[in-house]
Amino acid sequence: MRINTSLTRLLSMYPQLGLVHSKKRMKHSTDIKVPVLCAPMAGAGGAKLATQVTKGGGFGFMAAGYNTSKQLRDELISAKSLLDIRASAVLPIGVGYLAWKLEESESAASDMLDAALENHVQAVWLAFGAKIGKWVEYIRQADAAVAGGSRKTLIFVLVNSVEEALVATKDWKADVLVAQGSESGGHGGGYAPSVFSLVSSILTAIPKDGPLVVAAGGIANGAQIAGLLTLGASGAALGTRFLLTPESYYSDIQKKALLAASSSSTVRTLAFDHARNTLGWPAGVDGRGLRNRLVEDFEKGEDHGVLNEKLQEGVKSGNPDLMITWAGQGVGEMKEIRGAQAIVHDLEEGIIQQLQARLLIETEKKQLVRVPLLGVSM
Repeated sequence: MRINTSLTRLLSMYPQLGLVHSKKRMKHSTDIKVPVLCAPMAGAGGAKLATQVTKGGGFGFMAAGYNTSKQLRDELISAKSLLDIRASAVLPIGVGYLAWKLEESESAASDMLDAALENHVQAVWLAFGAKIGKWVEYIRQADAAVAGGSRKTLIFVLVNSVEEALVATKDWKADVLVAQGSESGGHGGGYAPSVFSLVSSILTAIPKDGPLVVAAGGIANGAQIAGLLTLGASGAALGTRFLLTPESYYSDIQKKALLAASSSSTVRTLAFDHARNTLGWPAGVDGRGLRNRLVEDFEKGEDHGVLNEKLQEGVKSGNPDLMITWAGQGVGEMKEIRGAQAIVHDLEEGIIQQLQARLLIETEKKQLVRVPLLGVSM
């Protein structure tokens, strides 16, 4: 079964067009049939996770994060091997970048972006920086330089407010907006509203022919995704759910901590960034993770150097109370470790069941059902 949205159509189209000079559509092994993305997660999601999500019918992003360009290239080579595609083919995954990291060194930034573009990734995700427009322009110019204009890298921009969405839409002409609500795990704008409120507000504010909107933040199941689709979103990006997979880089200790967590176990804080000295984030951005002793000590005014020592001790000894475990508010619903492909299939079934139930209710009321940009076909 296929769940057709503007997002699945867009992602299914470009593998057929990319690097193909013929105007005829060519069959590609990737079949994006579920409007589910694996969000890029620094230190947690690499080639193995991203490719398994794509193999499952969704679309996987891997994180450039704090990697060097060599480390990123090695991951991308691994991704091509895992997907068994030739070096010149479009790589049907995306790479996510922290824009503030790119801004630390222009030459290093060029190397990092080139690593993805030269490996023909299908999409790039940009987030958290003062010069995102500069990197958008870099990617567009690099695409234009490819012979015959045969490459089109989709650009996803993460936004936490309507104002940010309008800039990404009008100034940068982003292909996709990732509307990240306050429920999200990992980093995000502490000023963001809930994901449902943010998606609704953005869809009202941007032009009808503007970028697609993907929802992110605390999403745990297919029913939630179905609700966001009927609201007008074209898909959903999940992070925490994909941490609980064999393919993620999270340790067994971190995964056990996630499995034991409840919906009230997370907190938005700068404690973890002070502990590991990653303080280049834009103003207003903090991170949501599992509350533990590091957070408590930070709130009591513990010296940052001492926090760093405790973090190193926790990692060395395997003490989750002194480690960093990012998690969104939906973590309380996640009670098992499953393969990434299986999770995509579970979400697909949940979406379809919820949409069919909604259709049945509306049909019984003899009302015309109209789901924006959405269709389910056998």
